[in-house]
Amino acid sequence: MITDGACYREGCLLMSRFLRKLTAATGAAFLLTGLFALPAHAAEAPTAIVSLGDSYISGEAAGDYEEGTDQEGNFCHRSNRAEIHSTGIDVDESINLACSGATTDNVRLGGTPQNGEAPQAERLREVAKSHDVQLVVLSIGGNDVGFSDLVLDCIKAYFRLGERCQDKWADKLPAELEQAAPNIARSLADIRTVMNDAGYADGDYQLVLQSYPSPVTEKNRYTFTKAFEGCPIRDDDAQWARTRVVSQFAGTLSGVAADAGARFLDLSHAFYDREVCAEGIDHSQEWAKGVDIDVGQIQNGAGSNIVQQSMHPNELGHAQFGTCVGGFFGMSGSAGRCLRGPDGNLAAEPITTATVQQQERSDTVPRIAEPEPVSDKKRAYAKEAKQRLLDRIHGN
Repeated sequence: MITDGACYREGCLLMSRFLRKLTAATGAAFLLTGLFALPAHAAEAPTAIVSLGDSYISGEAAGDYEEGTDQEGNFCHRSNRAEIHSTGIDVDESINLACSGATTDNVRLGGTPQNGEAPQAERLREVAKSHDVQLVVLSIGGNDVGFSDLVLDCIKAYFRLGERCQDKWADKLPAELEQAAPNIARSLADIRTVMNDAGYADGDYQLVLQSYPSPVTEKNRYTFTKAFEGCPIRDDDAQWARTRVVSQFAGTLSGVAADAGARFLDLSHAFYDREVCAEGIDHSQEWAKGVDIDVGQIQNGAGSNIVQQSMHPNELGHAQFGTCVGGFFGMSGSAGRCLRGPDGNLAAEPITTATVQQQERSDTVPRIAEPEPVSDKKRAYAKEAKQRLLDRIHGN
């Protein structure tokens, strides 16, 4: 019930949308100014876009974190540089509810609070009531599957502290994704519930589920100094991550989005040629943050915190993601992907059957081999001996 001097978000914005559509259809502008005068709250509700989910969308590694989200007890690491703030979409506010380390259980209604905050769907409820939400973007599932453990296993493999991560995860990953899928679907369903409860029809806003990029590549510009340059990953494991891991994530997430009636944005190719240590560029041109290594921490089982802060989009990466999200928002179609255009920046393009087939062909590449570690040592010793000899000759 709407009374004088008061307006509940559900009723006012429903009436506002209805009258706008009715006015456009009949030209009866007097409805808005006379017979059905709208309360101020409905007419003045600020428009907004909202992000929910995990570290890949919260802004982990982008720096400039919101006050209170980079301290003991709360490391949500919500960055003022996160993608939601870089879309270029014409709204009054961009709101970041995502939190580093979040799982689907931290998003869903009735789920587990994180860092002293209510589940993200519950927090969305308040935003949906006070704002006219145009877009909700969700990035979730990586922590359900164990992304940080996978990355840590790849780092351990580089230092010969464990088997190749692809050998450990090749069979495990599909099973983990299958188990995570219904929980991701529930997160989307709960977002729909929150928005419907606040008076939104599904067509009043866009709900987008995005996938993950690969921060590493086998096309590495370093050979013996990877550990010092932020990319201590075997080339063969990096190739597996780039061509298999992110595509399997994308396949699962696209299916979940389609079943939920949400839009899907594929980021699996977004970092191509801008990965950590990629050939042809330097660190200032990379779109992801590398790994700051402390081998002792990894050996002692304290490496997960290192991984949490590494292998994520940096400030440049989030700016590019934001541009792509903005482009996707303005497109039609249920699915799209982010690719670098001729100008070097990400742009959204529709996904078609032909696009998927082309992607599958491009991802089917010969498996490269990591250089034999003994040979690596021999080369390193030979190089060091040569330098010592030259130093002696020149009297250094």
